[in-house]
Amino acid sequence: MPIRLLACDLDGTLADRDGHIGDATVAAWDRARRRGILTVLATGRLPFALPPFLDRLGITTEPIIAAQGALIGYRDGRLLRRLALATAVARKAAVVAHRLGAGMAYFHEDEVLIDRYVFPPEQYTAWFGHHGRLVPDAGERLDGRLIKFMAIHPQEALIPDLMAALQAALGPHAEVVRSWHHFVEGTTPGADKGAALAWLCDRLGIGRDEVLAIGDGGNDVTMLRWAGYSAAPADADPAALSVAGWVAPPLASEPVAAALAHFLG
Repeated sequence: MPIRLLACDLDGTLADRDGHIGDATVAAWDRARRRGILTVLATGRLPFALPPFLDRLGITTEPIIAAQGALIGYRDGRLLRRLALATAVARKAAVVAHRLGAGMAYFHEDEVLIDRYVFPPEQYTAWFGHHGRLVPDAGERLDGRLIKFMAIHPQEALIPDLMAALQAALGPHAEVVRSWHHFVEGTTPGADKGAALAWLCDRLGIGRDEVLAIGDGGNDVTMLRWAGYSAAPADADPAALSVAGWVAPPLASEPVAAALAHFLG
């Protein structure tokens, strides 16, 4: 069946580590749109961090999967689905993260509360902009607006241990994934990219065999596994590569452009 929907991760897939989206990628994205394919950004980022990328890709009215799948909505702020994370779960995650030397960031739709710096403050500014602020007792200030937590560890080699510890401690009460070299994130059960993509496609009447998903991270695994067609960059997380149907060139070679050429011609 022809591909009707493209779901694509942002960081490490569409955009490089500096947040730049290459010209070949933008052109390929536009070609897919002009062929009538619905182009859906599927990212761990919150909506407040997306406008520069939406501008670059020309996204105006297409649905967006954000916050690892906890939010599905549109650029204008309309939400189709919102799944909040229980504060008790986030506080339990903080105990585990702190014991292993990580700091915590708690994401609401309009701000990020950081309980401790484990990188220089300017790095947090680069990640979260003016939406992030240091609040040492952030864990005590959480409310029903919480979307996700992020455990941040300065030692990349310890991230697998951190993820395993969080998964063991939280069990079925959270979706825990590695989203970047130094990040482990948690959302409420059912708030993952694969579940969000399935929910959106059911609403739109699009079958999974009409979907192409592209992603590079552990947080993309459920999306890659669900879609009828899938691809990951050659330098993606091993978990993503293990489920991808096709391996694209590495990030530096604009893998999305190559994947769209492979699947769409």
